[in-house]
Amino acid sequence: MSIVTETQQPITQQQELPEEPRSQRGTPTWEMARFYPHQGEWTEEQYLALDTNNLIEFDNGMLEFLPMPTDTHQRIAKFLLRLLDDFVESRLLGEVFMMGYPVRLPDGKSRQPDIVYVRSGRPTSKRYVAGADIVVEIVSELPEDRRRDLETKREDYAAAGIPEYWIVDPETQTISVLTLDGEAYKSHGELRPGETATSVLLDGFTIDVKACFDAAVVETGTTEDTE
Repeated sequence: MSIVTETQQPITQQQELPEEPRSQRGTPTWEMARFYPHQGEWTEEQYLALDTNNLIEFDNGMLEFLPMPTDTHQRIAKFLLRLLDDFVESRLLGEVFMMGYPVRLPDGKSRQPDIVYVRSGRPTSKRYVAGADIVVEIVSELPEDRRRDLETKREDYAAAGIPEYWIVDPETQTISVLTLDGEAYKSHGELRPGETATSVLLDGFTIDVKACFDAAVVETGTTEDTE
């Protein structure tokens, strides 16, 4: 049963409905939003057809807008990408991709890991790769973003059957290597500066944890924001 208070009146045909927002100079161009699906109504094909430099992931009809990487994030990503790419390329083991290349997952999801390793023989397309063999996420700073990397994506990548997930956390100065055990990940190690992170899937691939986080510090010894 619906309840109507004294201040509420049912809408009649004579009453005017609220107007859609109209953009003014200096405000967002609201009219452009009408050309796109509502949140929750996007299809995977529409998501993959987006032509944008923004970092956007796809989850059951919803677009998730990722934070722009910080300088610390970028330096760590560059350090890891260079080492992993050199290792894989020198042994002809497949390809390594950086953020911006979606990984297509089951259940209507697409994620954009910071680094993706794809073994030789796994099919790829111009717009995405179906699954992956190793994904690396560098944990972002905001609580919501940390939860996405530490919890949500851990479940998503396990459900997709991705054999190995590396979580690089600048806040705790740790690298966690997770390996798939059935339908969930188990820890192969949570490593700190002075220790070495090792891959299970790529025999012989290692990362010096201290060197990884040292890479985030520029020569002047600061990572503070500058104008």
